[in-house]
Amino acid sequence: MLTNIECDKAKPGEAVYRLKDSANLFLVVYPSGRRSWEYRYQREGKSQALILGEYGERKPALGPKAARTRRDEVSADRARGLDPIAAKKLAGEQQHQALVTARAEREYRRKEKERVRLESERGAITFKVVAARWLAVNRAHWSKAHAAQNEQSLTDHVYPKIGSKHPEKIEPAHVLDLIDGMLTDGKVETARRVRQRMDAVFEHAGLYYGVKVNPVALAKRELSKRFKVATKANPEEHFACVSRKEAPQLLRAMREYVGTPVTRSLLWFVALTACRTGEARGATWEEFDFEEATWTIPASRMKAGREHVVYLDSAVVDLLEALRSHTRGLSWVFPHPTRKDKPASENAVLYALAAIGFKGKHSGHGFRRLFSTIANESGLHRPDVIEAALAHKEGNEIRAAYNAATYEEERRRLASWYADELARLEAGVAAKIVPIKQRA
Repeated sequence: MLTNIECDKAKPGEAVYRLKDSANLFLVVYPSGRRSWEYRYQREGKSQALILGEYGERKPALGPKAARTRRDEVSADRARGLDPIAAKKLAGEQQHQALVTARAEREYRRKEKERVRLESERGAITFKVVAARWLAVNRAHWSKAHAAQNEQSLTDHVYPKIGSKHPEKIEPAHVLDLIDGMLTDGKVETARRVRQRMDAVFEHAGLYYGVKVNPVALAKRELSKRFKVATKANPEEHFACVSRKEAPQLLRAMREYVGTPVTRSLLWFVALTACRTGEARGATWEEFDFEEATWTIPASRMKAGREHVVYLDSAVVDLLEALRSHTRGLSWVFPHPTRKDKPASENAVLYALAAIGFKGKHSGHGFRRLFSTIANESGLHRPDVIEAALAHKEGNEIRAAYNAATYEEERRRLASWYADELARLEAGVAAKIVPIKQRA
């Protein structure tokens, strides 16, 4: 194996040459003096060469030890059937697209600032005007339903109170008064979402309209106190979820549920996949690939407005295969019981939970919280992988594209593990203790 000294002594020649390290790893020396690490392998009978990185001891360059580690990672990916060259090309294309998008957004911001400057000179700025521009900017990234929800909540709860005010004339007291009205009515989760949206509108006002103060941010600590009090007073309203200790009782009650095959399947499908109930209800058979054990939800049905792939455990595949006989000829996986041209009711899961004695104790969204709690507390899965499984939006677009390509195997293992964990909880079997060294 090559040492740092041997690598440093590798002088450029008239032509490119290679120094062998170990296990198909080479140091390539170019006439220009540049040196890089190359991993060579066979694919479909043809020799392939993948550049792992430049030689060097300072990141992002690679020393001999780091190059071997990278070589071993790529070799492991190949063993799982992944083509490293194709993956690198895909990552490059995604990064290029992200850069193109970033340039377009910078140009949009430049034009937006100029428009805002002219608008400000006319004195036409109100909270409603800023909010309308914020909605317009984000509409392209959201599903139609999510965009409508944002606009409707502002129209119903915010515009009547502060919509006509200039953003700089809105004080923390106005925010507290507005939120208090909803909390008094027991609308805790609605108030929480309205607070988030108001905060985002004021951030937009700061970026594009030169507004110096965000009253929502100033009221953050006081709002937290009031939300805490309101949540205790209205526990059912805040996406009820059973504790881990109560999960076995819930799962056994679900197993005994005597509802229709479609509703029973919907309930277990949401529990096993931790998807949003709206995503499950709107599922069509064409979104599923049973050979690959995947469910691809189109961007138009996702909250973040981005296509999402759900990896299915064999228990979910078996559930769907059994359900097919009850929905033969229909496009909906979970059709409405009387209106076959429509999906199941938006309250189907809640009605089923109420029927088994969990009204107010658990909710459709509660299955997502339960999944997050159990998976995170296990210590067996990386938080980023759990967040990706829940389709929580990644703020960094380049990182999001990379993660989509690299998390598949981990997410498949997570899906399988979680199905087994629910079965274990239902059966009341003690958890198997995994030594820390084996978790790596």
